[in-house]
Amino acid sequence: MTKNITIYNRINIGLAVTIVLLLVFATNRIDKRHFETIQNTIATLHTDRVVAQDFIYKMNTIIYQKQLLKVDESDKNKNLNKDFYALLDNFSQTKLTIKEAEIFEKLKTDFAHLILKEKKVVEGSMLKDTLINRLNSIKNNLVHLSEIQISESKHLTGLAQKSLDTNNLMSNLEIGFIVLIGLLLQYTIFYRVKKSKNTGHE
Repeated sequence: MTKNITIYNRINIGLAVTIVLLLVFATNRIDKRHFETIQNTIATLHTDRVVAQDFIYKMNTIIYQKQLLKVDESDKNKNLNKDFYALLDNFSQTKLTIKEAEIFEKLKTDFAHLILKEKKVVEGSMLKDTLINRLNSIKNNLVHLSEIQISESKHLTGLAQKSLDTNNLMSNLEIGFIVLIGLLLQYTIFYRVKKSKNTGHE
C-alpha cells in the first residue's frame, strides 16, 4: 500500500513540475513577444520618426534659404533644389502613415511646381507673389508632416509602455502561480506521506 502511495505521489510531483515548466515556457514566449514589440517600437521610433523629423527640419531650412535667396538660376539655388530632392528621396524610405503619405505626395508635387515657377520668374513671365504662395504651401506641408511625427512618436511610446506594463503583470502572475503550485506540491507530498503512515499504523 505504501509503495502505491509513493508512486502516486511521484506522479503528482511529476505533474506539478511539468505544469510549472510549461508555465515558465509559456510566459517566456509571451515575454519574448513583448520584448520584440518594444524593440521594434524603439527602432521604428528612431528610424521612422526621429530621423524623419530631421529630414523635415533640413527641408524646412532649404525652403527658408530659398526664400532669402533671389530667384535665379545660380549654382546655389540649383544645389538647394538638388539637396531638397535628396531629402525627399530619403524621407520616402521611412514608414509613412496613410495621412503622411498623402501630405508627402502633395509636398513632392508642390516642389516640382516650385521649380517650374522659378524658371518662369527668371524668364520674367510670372510674378514672384505666385512663387511665394507656392513656397508657403510647401512650408505648410512640412509643418503637417512634423506634427504627424510628434503624434506617431506619442503613439509608439504609449505602445511600448503598454507592452512593458503587460509584461510586468504577466511576470507577477507567473510568480504567484509558481508559489501556488509549490504550496500544492508540498501539501500533496506531506498529506500523502502522513496518510500513508496513518494507514500503515492501522
